[in-house]
Amino acid sequence: MPNLDDKRKDHRSYFKNYLPIEVDCQTIDTNFCASALNLSQTGALIKTKNPLSAGQEIAMTFKIPDESNTIKATGEIIRANRSGVGVEFRIFFNY
Repeated sequence: MPNLDDKRKDHRSYFKNYLPIEVDCQTIDTNFCASALNLSQTGALIKTKNPLSAGQEIAMTFKIPDESNTIKATGEIIRANRSGVGVEFRIFFNY
């Protein structure tokens, strides 16, 4: 049986060489620029000093270096602390 930690690492491996990535973020209350410290197919760890809370919806736009497409994702903040937020993606667009 595969280890869940190994499975999570596999999802993040594609982006590992490009981190951190600049991310434009938008919530119902504010727009801000932040850095993605960890990025996977299912979510991201965003470094920000903005006061955000678990349960908030967030929209993000970013571009992977060496790729031509821009990625837009919406998700829910599932964890928040003073150094950043963990986001679980809900909708992921590649355009």
